[in-house]
Amino acid sequence: MKNKSNRLMSTMLAVILVFGLLTAIPATASVNNPLLVTLHPTGAVYDLGQTAVPLKAAFSWPDAYSGSVSSTDPITVQWYWTLDPLVMNEQNGAGSTSIAYNRPLTINTEHTPDTSVAGVKYYYAVVSYTAITVAGSSYPAKASTNPARVEVISNVQEFTALKLDDKGAPLAGATIRAVSKDGSVVVEVVTGADGLAKFSVPISSYTVTESKAPTGYKGDDRAYYVYAMYEGVVDVENPHPDYPDYQIVFINAPVSTTDVTVLKTDEDGKPLAGATIRISGMTEEGLPRVYDVVTDSSGKAVFKVENGTFDITEYAAPTGYNPSSDKHAITVSPNGVFLVVGSNATPYTEVTFVNKPIPQLEKDDHRVFMQGYPGDRFLPLRAMSRGEAVVMFARLLTKEMEMGADYWQPYYPDVPKERWFSQEVSFMHNLGVLNDFCRDGMFRGNDPVTRAEFATLATHFENLTLTAVNNFPDVPNDHWAVKYINSAAARGWITGFPDGTFRPEGNMRRADVVTLVNRMLDRAGDAAFLDANAATLPKTYIDVPRTHWAYLDVMEASITHNYDRDSAGVERWTAVFS
Repeated sequence: MKNKSNRLMSTMLAVILVFGLLTAIPATASVNNPLLVTLHPTGAVYDLGQTAVPLKAAFSWPDAYSGSVSSTDPITVQWYWTLDPLVMNEQNGAGSTSIAYNRPLTINTEHTPDTSVAGVKYYYAVVSYTAITVAGSSYPAKASTNPARVEVISNVQEFTALKLDDKGAPLAGATIRAVSKDGSVVVEVVTGADGLAKFSVPISSYTVTESKAPTGYKGDDRAYYVYAMYEGVVDVENPHPDYPDYQIVFINAPVSTTDVTVLKTDEDGKPLAGATIRISGMTEEGLPRVYDVVTDSSGKAVFKVENGTFDITEYAAPTGYNPSSDKHAITVSPNGVFLVVGSNATPYTEVTFVNKPIPQLEKDDHRVFMQGYPGDRFLPLRAMSRGEAVVMFARLLTKEMEMGADYWQPYYPDVPKERWFSQEVSFMHNLGVLNDFCRDGMFRGNDPVTRAEFATLATHFENLTLTAVNNFPDVPNDHWAVKYINSAAARGWITGFPDGTFRPEGNMRRADVVTLVNRMLDRAGDAAFLDANAATLPKTYIDVPRTHWAYLDVMEASITHNYDRDSAGVERWTAVFS
């Protein structure tokens, strides 16, 4: 209602000013002063930043007046603005134009008011010329219009919320939320070191709350009702009674915490520093919490955790090691910390995460790692199975499986010893490279390997490259494989689709696999050698012709060969073997 009243008052004032101006203009020209005609209403109201209609004015001289003036005298027209219509101080010039006489003379001029700043200004145009004396009478050297009132109303308002601890000190890191009455506007601002959260919002009424307290503090459940109105008016219905300078104040008291210690070792029990251990979950107040602590030289990570339910995981392993996929559930309460397994809870004892060294891939010996099918077919669009993916990587390791050795262990209920991939699966499990690849406790060997799963498996053969940047819009920040997908993307192993997506649940095709693995191994088919020896190659495929986009990668994966590298590091084949 205040907005409508303001605009109605502005419109009425405009009508009064226009009427007064028009009644002040004489009906006929007078030689005593130039005749002024205003073509634009003198009262206008705009929203902040709205394009204004130009103000227009016309100055004219009749023959009797202009005939008495030298034709070489200059005339200058300039627009000014003032905050007081009664004080036209001409200190705020808005452009000028010099015009030569041309009798009889009429000057039309216009100026577009500035709407970038809220408030009321009065604009007027001034015409300056040489003072003259006619028949013994002196005439002034300038004339001006009556001021035109222009009001600019801000459609954005600002207000500030203050966050304090229970001692009155400012608190950073709290998220303050303002939600408009109809829910169409939701603005969240995080408090800075001064404890302030500064809002700039459209004109509306808002409910302001604390949506997230700083780590280690209890949230304040106050709700303020704020009316952000025109003309710089912000009204808080229920201001905090103790802080007159800041009507919107949230106060947090520290929460009670309990120490939780986690251990990190290698497979021989030696403490490992540099692992990032994460405790994440919900507080007893229902607030999400994530605690990250890096293990020290004794292999320990000590946390101060609020009451609630949490999971303990290893977010990142030290350099040269693969992270553990273990997960431990805990409950923190005033009665202590408890490990939760199913429906059983036992007093907490320090859990240990064990890391195994990253196995090395064979990058020097360019032997076959992907074979075709009967009938000289490669089937480039066929989805690779999870079992095929693990067996392929097992054959690419520098540490080879021993002939005749029995590696099988009942790690997975769906991998009995007689399965064709059972030895490789157990071998790779022991190396720690199936962490998160088999996150549900099953292997599912015949299932197609998804793009997310393949990225996860591949990333276990290099140090994990953690990044805060999520590369793909269809991989949410809480996706189980997000860190593996982003790590593979950061290394240039995988790319998205033309639309920028990754499609994590899509199947990994055989052509995609050889392309990615060749990038991992720094291998590339030699087009010149393959073309020159096309008739004698030991392997070709009728479904992967020379024109196929993956031809060079398929040949690189399917033919054992010797090679050199030129001065630019490019692989040049020297011989092939059947």
